[in-house]
Amino acid sequence: MTELDARNELLRASTLLDLGRAAEARARLSTLLAADPANAFALRLLARCHHAAGDMDLAIDTAKAAVAADPASEHGHRILANAYNSVGDRWAATNSAREALRLAPDEWRCHWLLAECLRHSDPHSALPAAHRARELAPNEADVHVLYGVVVKQLGRTEEARAAYLHALSINPNLATAHNNIAVLDRANGRWARALAGFRTSLRHNPQQKLARENLANTIVLLLRRLCAIAYACVLVVVFTAGVASPLVLRGLGITLTAGLLAGLVWILAIARRSVGAFATMILRTDRRALTAMVVFAVALAIVVVGAIVQLVPQREVRAALGGFGHEGHLLPFIGLGLLIAARNARNVKK
Repeated sequence: MTELDARNELLRASTLLDLGRAAEARARLSTLLAADPANAFALRLLARCHHAAGDMDLAIDTAKAAVAADPASEHGHRILANAYNSVGDRWAATNSAREALRLAPDEWRCHWLLAECLRHSDPHSALPAAHRARELAPNEADVHVLYGVVVKQLGRTEEARAAYLHALSINPNLATAHNNIAVLDRANGRWARALAGFRTSLRHNPQQKLARENLANTIVLLLRRLCAIAYACVLVVVFTAGVASPLVLRGLGITLTAGLLAGLVWILAIARRSVGAFATMILRTDRRALTAMVVFAVALAIVVVGAIVQLVPQREVRAALGGFGHEGHLLPFIGLGLLIAARNARNVKK
């Protein structure tokens, strides 16, 4: 294979990788490397192909070979750092990123990568690198997204939102920025905006796993909080049944039932309005959502039967709540239910 042929093969492989056809790119690069095993450019490109295909062990080994073939190339160290970072080896990733930065101190990608490696364990140390990347590449949307992620970890949420919006002013189709803004909206209780933001993120990048998980988690979170409220209503009915008159208990049951149904309708309405058929798919297929709906239905049935229909005589309710000893049969279950409800009502991890 002539040098010109090798260059053409590298160009074709690079184009295939950019098109998402990593397997075809790997096949071409393997043929090229069989003739020239020390071709550093081909090794770097092959490492990226392995990374794109999810073969992280091969990606790391190939990136190491690329660094050995051309130790002065910051690109090789960046590829190795990316591979280490993807498998969670932050220490090795940070060391490779620092070496890349030493070789190319004015390359914004090196500062970006160092900040990306450091933000998981030490966001304070990641901040200067993220800031420097913004200075070197103000027109790159990704640097503003990373800066926003770092300052959000430091509790500066408004500054993070501004950074994400700046990224969108450069690239309105950047799925990561839409997802991160939606996370901020969810934390502020702007449920409809959060769901719509996650859906927008998926529209721009249907393969983005994080936005899909965040969308499902948000709907599940709302349902779990509704379950916690429903359980609290059950407690109100149980305790009230022991002291209130049947008429008062029935009025209370009607009020609680109407409130719970209104809450469920509100959740379904904002989910449907914000994400359309995707909400229906989550409600039908997500096991957590199905479990929450069943728990809610059981709690609602208890409220209806216990307060409106009043099938259980009040004297039996009084006996069940008669003390903390062997006669207080419901109290252990009430305590356990409170713990489960408190756990399920917590915010999901972002």
